[in-house]
Amino acid sequence: MKRPTALASLLSLSLLSVGAASSDIDHDGKAVTCGSAVKLTHVESGGKYYLNSESAKMGSGSGQQIVSLLPKRNKSSSLWIIREANDDEICPPGEPIKCGQKIRLSHPDTEKNLHSHLVRSPLSRQQEVSGFGEAMEGDTGDDWVVVCGSSSDKVLERAKKFHLQHVDTKRYLAASSEYKFNQSNCGGGCPIMNHLEAHCRSSKDKYTEFKVELGVHLSR
Repeated sequence: MKRPTALASLLSLSLLSVGAASSDIDHDGKAVTCGSAVKLTHVESGGKYYLNSESAKMGSGSGQQIVSLLPKRNKSSSLWIIREANDDEICPPGEPIKCGQKIRLSHPDTEKNLHSHLVRSPLSRQQEVSGFGEAMEGDTGDDWVVVCGSSSDKVLERAKKFHLQHVDTKRYLAASSEYKFNQSNCGGGCPIMNHLEAHCRSSKDKYTEFKVELGVHLSR
């Protein structure tokens, strides 16, 4: 099975303090590329929450690894490596991600992939999003299509809105400030207190909009 490039794995270490100015992207329309280590911010919640995963397991649903949205920008747990889709040819490091391209997002801290399947999420009762796989290898439930925010776009650009559509179920990665984990719905020892729930919904709208705002970007 294909593994992420060694270079991309090494780049992940440089984002342990990604809040530093040196890791901020230039807002100049540069393309997001294969092998890059990035953070995804959620637009509807004000750009203050980042797609995140932890080694903790869900207490309901599939029981797989938790994926949520974290209200902090300087945690390595919200870092993802962009890779080719399951069973696709290796995406050359530094190659721009095309609109409509299938990708995987792999989590270097835990070696799981961003995943979804036909299980209900705990708060919104939409479709669950989880971390899945071993050593960054899983199944087709890890595959997502990049849906760019404008029909005129050819490649995914930094700081531009986009959506991720789950290949197997055709639903879209989403979050909402309405669905936040707290003591009443997650318990006193909740490992994701004040995080937003990550889920998938049937149509793309303001809740499914994300941006790549931070990252270490590979170029050719």
